[in-house]
Amino acid sequence: MVRFLVCLAFTGVSGVIADTCRGNATCATQLEDESLMQVRRLGVQAGPIGGNKGSFAHNSKPFIAQGKGVEGADAGELLINEDGVWNTYYLPGATTLDGGKTVKYTPPYRFYLMKNPTTDYSNADNFYKPAFAGKTFSVDIDFKRNGPSCGCNLNFYLVSMPWPTAGQDNDHYCDAQCFPGLGCCAEFDMNEGNMDVQQVTNHACTNDYGSHPDWQCNKWGDPEVKTHSSDFGPGAGHTIDSGKLFTFSQKFDVRGDDFTFTTTMSQEGRQVVQRMGPGSNQLNAMLTEIQKGMVFVTGYWFAKDMNWMDGELCGDGAEHCNMNPAYLSNWRLTSNDGAPAPGPAPGPAPGPSPPAPTPEGGKCCWGGDCSGCSTEPSNWCNQNQQNCEACTGQWCAA
Repeated sequence: MVRFLVCLAFTGVSGVIADTCRGNATCATQLEDESLMQVRRLGVQAGPIGGNKGSFAHNSKPFIAQGKGVEGADAGELLINEDGVWNTYYLPGATTLDGGKTVKYTPPYRFYLMKNPTTDYSNADNFYKPAFAGKTFSVDIDFKRNGPSCGCNLNFYLVSMPWPTAGQDNDHYCDAQCFPGLGCCAEFDMNEGNMDVQQVTNHACTNDYGSHPDWQCNKWGDPEVKTHSSDFGPGAGHTIDSGKLFTFSQKFDVRGDDFTFTTTMSQEGRQVVQRMGPGSNQLNAMLTEIQKGMVFVTGYWFAKDMNWMDGELCGDGAEHCNMNPAYLSNWRLTSNDGAPAPGPAPGPAPGPSPPAPTPEGGKCCWGGDCSGCSTEPSNWCNQNQQNCEACTGQWCAA
């Protein structure tokens, strides 16, 4: 789904397993072989060792109903709390629980957020494209104690579909990998992960990638943030214990044409905060697409070469996803307090005189404890306390 990664090719069959399994990875060869066979019966490619970050499009399938209309449980009714009001939308084909407040994820399908229970993906008006700019999106993630392991990838992201042609899966899909048989469009990976990692990646399409003149879109992604071992993982030794329920929240902060994207993972009073922007040209290019309206895609896939995402904790050997379910609940979209309208708005114009005096030795930080600070004097957020707070930062003395 994201950045292209060249890997060494390996030989062997799907049942081959490394000598040891790390963390909560499943080592039951027979169980995995049976699961892989079930997935292949659905026409989904299991994925060879040595692939690329874009293999989500090849290792998952859209849900398409005969006649396009979807009824009953397959309608995937989903409730989203938007500024205190519960509104009904649909993820056709998805399993939803608790009257539509929880989505149960299992591989290998991908789902699209729709206004109505239909799988007519050719019509842009059928998709519900939330106005994310100036809003905060939140969901509660429950992996349980033995959720998606190394090699698994549960995700939700935005793409600028529908593509004009139906494509190989007849769903008018497109993303930033620009694969033959699929469309080519901007892709904003709000979340990818499993019990060992959470990752956010921006894939704009500015067609100006000097070292890769053949790229229309940034296949690798820029910017990108991800958790590390101390931040996130199964067990009490991590700030966020992935074996317990945690809240995943993302703030789309727009000031003028500058986009700041802040991801906060919260659990039992602890937080991990990761920020992209401000001042990123690639992120600001994505803002233009978000303001136009992008399709919300979500799903669960797996591959043996998921190391580009989870290699820090899972190692660089072949991976074997346990395919265990995960649950996302309490979906909500809330307007940011005092945020500008979700569209282009005038930014802070420089005046004829310098801004408010800069406190001696001060700096702008976003870690909550005066960590994650900017030390660049030319950074607008770092020039004074007022600017820092406008960037949703915390002003800290040196």
